[in-house]
Amino acid sequence: MTTSRAFLLTALLLAPLCVRAGETVSFRVTPPGGKVRLAEVFKLKVEASYPEKYSVNLDTAALEGGDFGLVAVSPSKARTAGGLKTQTFQLRAQAFTLGVSTFPELAWRLDSAGGPPSAAKSPSFLLEVLPAFESSEKEDIRDIYPPLRYLPWPWILAGLLAAAAAWQLYRRYGRGPGARQAGSAWTDARGPHQRALARLGAIRKSPLAAAGRLKGYYTGLTAVLRFYLAEEFGISAELMTTADLARELKRTGADLKTTLAAREFLQKADLVKFAKAAPAAPEADAEALEALLAAFEETARRARAAALAQTQVTRP
Repeated sequence: MTTSRAFLLTALLLAPLCVRAGETVSFRVTPPGGKVRLAEVFKLKVEASYPEKYSVNLDTAALEGGDFGLVAVSPSKARTAGGLKTQTFQLRAQAFTLGVSTFPELAWRLDSAGGPPSAAKSPSFLLEVLPAFESSEKEDIRDIYPPLRYLPWPWILAGLLAAAAAWQLYRRYGRGPGARQAGSAWTDARGPHQRALARLGAIRKSPLAAAGRLKGYYTGLTAVLRFYLAEEFGISAELMTTADLARELKRTGADLKTTLAAREFLQKADLVKFAKAAPAAPEADAEALEALLAAFEETARRARAAALAQTQVTRP
């Protein structure tokens, strides 16, 4: 595609920026060479040249909340020559918006042992983001996440069965002398994390993975995470696409490592559900989900403790 090639050529540029008087830092950005698809991880390279007294680090929050999300940064060992350091940074990112978008300027921090830190920015460039799945001209436009296929029917059925069981318990035991008192209705006393672990345990015990029904298995895993996020953080995760949910994860207050791991997990599950990928170890992804739930629960626990402490401080 000629327009895509033009975008790539314009992005291969060198951007010199003044740090202090007589000091210059420059960045050469190499955009991804292949096709970039919605929510898929792509790679780009940033080569930095700066005075040898500095060390350079990327501001990892630079892409949060925009059309792109940062997944990982891998810096090379800096080379020194002629009073300048040269260092290459391999970046892995995701696109959350279709069409031609501007990959933004990235903020870089320059630290020096002999003085205060400085800042610089690498240049932005245009990038075309394609749909996650290609379709022929004869095909109708289809959603990335087909609504009917996405519905977690096993969980809907389980919910209906649980409701029916609760009603039977109420009818059988809820009419005794003690049950007539107000507040005696049956409730689930478990918290969102406990319910999520119970759901995860049911999926692990199911024959889905062993039978090769990986689409159903990973639909169940992602449903566990989505329902937990909805119950614990009030995010309408069960109604969101992966791209939308990835942007909303920052609302949980979790650290960058946890939100990036959640994005990776959701993206891998999408590849299984919609691109027929076949992971070698499905159980390992269930373990990864359990670790994710624990990390988000720790975030929620800290938030509850902070809210309680604030309430106690503000009491007269």
